[in-house]
Order: sequence, then structure tokens, then C-alpha cells
Amino acid sequence: MLTNRREVLKISFSAFFADLGYQAAVASFPIILVFYFHAPIFVYGIAESLNYGGGSLMSLLGGYLADKYGRKKIGVIGNSLIVIVSFTGLAANYIQAIILFMLGWWFRNFRTPARRAMVSEVTQENERSEAYGILHALDIGGAALAILYLTIALYLGIKATVVVLLTAIPLLISTILLAMVKAGGKGKPKLMVRKGWILVISTMFFAFSQYSFGFPIITTAEVTHKLYLATITYGVFLVSSALFGYIFGKLRLSEYKALAFLGYLLASLASLGFAFLSPLGLIGIYPLSFLMGIAVASTETFEPTIISKLSKGEVGTSMGALSLGRSIGLLIGNTAMGFLYQISFSYAYVFASIMSFIAFMIVLTLLRE
Repeated sequence: MLTNRREVLKISFSAFFADLGYQAAVASFPIILVFYFHAPIFVYGIAESLNYGGGSLMSLLGGYLADKYGRKKIGVIGNSLIVIVSFTGLAANYIQAIILFMLGWWFRNFRTPARRAMVSEVTQENERSEAYGILHALDIGGAALAILYLTIALYLGIKATVVVLLTAIPLLISTILLAMVKAGGKGKPKLMVRKGWILVISTMFFAFSQYSFGFPIITTAEVTHKLYLATITYGVFLVSSALFGYIFGKLRLSEYKALAFLGYLLASLASLGFAFLSPLGLIGIYPLSFLMGIAVASTETFEPTIISKLSKGEVGTSMGALSLGRSIGLLIGNTAMGFLYQISFSYAYVFASIMSFIAFMIVLTLLRE
């Protein structure tokens, strides 16, 4: 039982409403670029690389400032500016759409280390995996509901741009909840121990494979020729991730082993499945999306748990370093995925599978230590 459950739930429900908003924009982004504005797929890959590339620096900056000036203050500032993604619905062309989405996404990255550090601040060390599991479950639960209402809207013929504009409402509620949390400690803005940096490197390689889920959305749309079936692909992934995030938080698993086998290795296998089973249609794509959801639930639960235990007063900066590694990987991974996908979708997913397997091997070295 969490000793400070109320504060953990405030942070987690703030995450719920944030994802209830911006995840509809995330799923709409490839639709707006590729199917509304007819941008080439490699442009989408570059756009996602810009999102995560700039976001990597914003993550490190946000973590550093969270330790220096207060985690709650930086978390609330970053969270309040995510709403810029909602204005993507007003874009007149794909260049404007890329810029608006990118700015909002950068502030999402800026906020994340501070929010993770707030969870660490209001919990005891032995409660961390449960707390981060609850955070991930509600976070992704909000995302799953976002995909549900987006899918219904697309089925009814409502344009994705209209839906994206309305995402400003849950994003506002999210910021209000985060501002109510009784936290705000500071720390020493310095970096963590060697083992923590090895984990950052492993998550960077995993991020080469944890491509934007826009690629499976595009794959599903190409196979089925129905946009609402494509967004359901993302919904399956999110429901699985939310469910297993909660389960992993409750179970007393070895954190390193769970991260290695249920996270990185499973993601490698799921990506390999996308390469060869996507032509089967939904019968191949949906189960693989479910497996990828389990893998991401593991990483989102156990990566911050391990980092929080390896960190002392510098937890905000360390969380920023974790997000930096993930974002650098996503920067390179999405660029490679975009160009490889342009040649053949199978090449892109095989690349992702190999990168995730390298991350698995890196964590095995930590297990041996």
C-alpha cells in the first residue's frame, strides 16, 4: 500500500488527462501529414525525428531545471505548454502542422523528467515500481480513451483536425491536477552513477526500435484502406500497455530481468513480427500491437524505477538523462525508419528489431554485474 497514495494519484490522473488530449494528436499527426496534406512518408519520419531530437535536449534541460528550481514548478510550466499540439488542427499545410506539433511535443518532453521526479519524491524506495506502474497505467489508459474517441470521430466522418483542436480541454485539466500536487523539492543538478548511464545507453538502443507508433498506423491504413481501423491498432497497443503497466507495478519482479526480457527482447520479437506478418492484415497486426504494448509497459515501469534507485538528490537530472537517451534513439530511429519504410516496410521493422535486441544484450551485462 502506498504511503502517499493521494499525491501519486494526482500525478497519475494528471498524466491520464494529458494523454487523453495529446495522444489523439499523436495518432492524428501521421493522418494529417500523409493522408490530408499528402506529405511523403519519409517527411513524416523526419518530422518525428525533429520532435524527438529537440525533445531530447528539452528533456535534459527540464530535468536539470527541476532539480535546480523545483520539480513541481518545472512540471507545471512544461505541462501547460503541451497544449500547443492542439493548434495543429489549425495548420494550413504540413510545414505548419510539423512546427506546431513539434513545439507542443518538446514541452511534453521538458515536463516528463520533473513529473517522474515528483513521483519519486512522494514515495518510498520500495514503493517506486508500484507508483510508476500506476502512473503508466493511468497515463496509457487516457491515451487508449483518446484513440477510442478519435476512432469514433473518424468513423463518423469528422476530420482529425477538428478532434485535435478539442484536445486542449483535457490538457488544461491535466495542468490543474499537477498544480495541486503537494511536492516541489529540489536536488543537486548532477549526473548519476556509471550503472545508470549504461541503462541510458540501453534505452537509447531500445528507442531505435520504439519507433513512433505512427508507422504501424500507416501500415494498417495501407493494408485495410480504412483510417479508423488504423487508429484501432494504436488503441490495442495502448490498452495492452496500460493493463500490463499496472500488473508489472503490482508484481514483485526482478527489475533488471523484467526490463530485459519483458521489455527489450519482447519488443524485438514484436518488431520482427511486424516485418513479416503485417501482410496478413489485422489478424497479424493487432496481436503484434498487443505484444508491443506489453514491452513498452515494462520499459516505462522499470526504467524510471531503476534510475530513481541509482539516483540520490539528483533524481530530476537523472530522469532527464533517461529521457535524453530515449529521445536520441527516437531521433535516429524515426529517421532511419522513414527512409527504410520508403523502400519496404519490412526493412524498417527488421532494423527496429535488431536495435531492440542490442538493448536487451546491454541490460544482460548489468544483470551479470
